[in-house]
Amino acid sequence: MSEVPLMPLWVTIFLTLWAAVGPLVGILIGHYLVRSWQKRQWLADNQKEEYRKVLAGLNRLNMVLVDQSHRDAQELKEAVQEITIALNTSLFITDFLEKSNVAGDVLEAVRILDQGGSVDDYRKEYWKAINLIIASAKKRTL
Repeated sequence: MSEVPLMPLWVTIFLTLWAAVGPLVGILIGHYLVRSWQKRQWLADNQKEEYRKVLAGLNRLNMVLVDQSHRDAQELKEAVQEITIALNTSLFITDFLEKSNVAGDVLEAVRILDQGGSVDDYRKEYWKAINLIIASAKKRTL
C-alpha cells in the first residue's frame, strides 16, 4: 500500500527554507522600520531646536523694544544679531522661514517702530509671527 503525503514536496521545501530565512527577513524589516522612525524623530528634534532659537531671538528683541525706559542701541544690535544667527544657521526649517517671512515682517516692524511708528503695530506683527512659528512647530514636530 502506498502512502499519500499530507503536503506536496514543494510546500515542505518552502517551509524548510522559510524556517531559516524568515527570521532574517523579520530582522531586516524591523531594522528598516526602526531606522526610519529614528530619522523622523531626529528631524523633529532638530526642527524643534531651531524653532526655539528663533523664538528666543524674537523674544529677546521684544524685551529690548518693550522696555522703553532703557532702550540701549547695543542691546538692540545684539538682539538682532541673535535672530540673524538663528535664522542663518537653520537647516531644517528654512522652507517655513522663507514661505512665511515671519522674521522679515518682525524686523520691518522694528524698523518702522524705530522711525517713530506705533508700538501697537509692532506688537501685532510680533505676536502674528510668534503664533505662526508656534503653530508650525507644533504641526511639524508632532
